[in-house]
Amino acid sequence: MANSKQEQYFIKLLSAVNEVFDEDSEHYIGLEDLKEGENLTDFFHVLGNMMPNYIYNKLTGENENILSFNHIANTLIIQNNKTK
Repeated sequence: MANSKQEQYFIKLLSAVNEVFDEDSEHYIGLEDLKEGENLTDFFHVLGNMMPNYIYNKLTGENENILSFNHIANTLIIQNNKTK
């Protein structure tokens, strides 16, 4: 049985993000770096807020700020909870 589109996208995106934890990658971010100061907070803000907002704006041609995009993301969470 084929994975859902969401599962397929998740696997592909997770593979790309995992590259940052591969020491041989040019995009490597060490876990020790994330433990310093506010780096982990910064990392999750970029991963959870800035990147999705950037991708949304790029794909839709919109110019939503992070707070407006957060509302869109919350709407998607509710929408997906109702359908599953």
